[in-house]
Amino acid sequence: MAPGPGHRFRLNRGRFPSTIPRVTRARAQRDGRDAEAAATEPEKRRAILHAAVRVFAEKGYHGCRIADVARAAGVAYGLVYHYFQSKEELLESVFAEQWAILVNALRGIDAGAGSAPQKIEAMLAFVFDVFKTAPAAVRVLLLEVTRTPHALRAGSTRETFEAAARIVAGVVAQGQERGELRKGIDPMIAATGLLGALELAVTGMVVGLVQAGDEAAVDRARAQVTALVLGGLEPR
Repeated sequence: MAPGPGHRFRLNRGRFPSTIPRVTRARAQRDGRDAEAAATEPEKRRAILHAAVRVFAEKGYHGCRIADVARAAGVAYGLVYHYFQSKEELLESVFAEQWAILVNALRGIDAGAGSAPQKIEAMLAFVFDVFKTAPAAVRVLLLEVTRTPHALRAGSTRETFEAAARIVAGVVAQGQERGELRKGIDPMIAATGLLGALELAVTGMVVGLVQAGDEAAVDRARAQVTALVLGGLEPR
C-alpha cells in the first residue's frame, strides 16, 4: 500500500549501518587485489624479457618459439602475447631495454666526477663488466641484431646509437678543452671509433676469437682495449 501524504519515512537504524561496512570491505578487498595485480605487471613483463634473453642466446632468435620463452619465464603461453604481439616485438623490446641500460650508464658516468680519461675508462669497464655478469644479454644484443634486419626499429635505432655517441663525444670534447686528451681529432670520430672498437672486441669474446673464459681474461681484454683507445687520445 502506498504511503499517505503525511507519512514520514524512517531509516532502519538496526540494519543500515551494518550494510555499509560489508560493501566497503568488499570494495577494499577488490581494490587491493587490483592494486596487487597492477604492481605485478612490470615484474611479469620483466621476467618474460629476461627469459627471452636466455632463450635467444641459447637457441637463437629464429630457432626459438614463444612457447620456449613462456616455459623459461614460468608463465602461461598466452601471457607472453599479452605483453608482446609477436616474437619480433619481443626481440625489439630486449634490444630497447639493453640499449637503454647502456645509454643511462654512459650518462651517469658523464655526469659523475673524474677526468675525461677516467670517464672513458669507466665507460669501457662498464661494458666489460656487463659481459662478465650477463653474457647472454651481450650475445643477443651483438649477434641477433645482425641476423634480424627489422630489429633496428626499436632500441638499437640510429637515434639510440647517436645518443650514446654524443655522450662519448661530449666527454672527448671536454677532455680536449682541459688538455687531458689530444686535440685536432673530431670528438665524434673519436667517439664512434671508441664504440666501434669496443663492439668488435666484445663480439670477438662472444664468438671465441678473444679469450674470455674467466674474469681474469675479460679484465685483460678490457685493459688492452682501454690502453689502445686512451693511447690514441693522449695529448701530443
